[in-house]
Amino acid sequence: MSLRLPSWLKFGPERRPIAKIRTPKISFLGEQDGPVERTLKARWVPILSANPQIRRAFLVRASYEAPNDIHVVLALCSTGADDRSLVEALRVPYATVMGRDSPLDMMFASSAQELEIEKVCSPFYAAV
Repeated sequence: MSLRLPSWLKFGPERRPIAKIRTPKISFLGEQDGPVERTLKARWVPILSANPQIRRAFLVRASYEAPNDIHVVLALCSTGADDRSLVEALRVPYATVMGRDSPLDMMFASSAQELEIEKVCSPFYAAV
């Protein structure tokens, strides 16, 4: 039996690589929520719950540099180090729902950033 992988799982030039971006300033604006986002959150929960180092997760709108430079960010609060395999696992349902060419910003939030996010957004995932 052979397994045929969707094109966005293949390693090749057509697949966007993960890029680490550093931004000196990030402002958290509010929760990103709607029918599509709730579908994504529901698909992410089993992946997050299978990773005991993840304490909480938020889907939050954020501004990086300029006030009108707004992005949707999946912010993960973890007790461990940044986990590239987790990032890859979370990309799979995102690509299924949003399309393989739609970028997703993810971050492992620091304790200070987590406090800032909490002011404007509730977590969609919290470890039990």
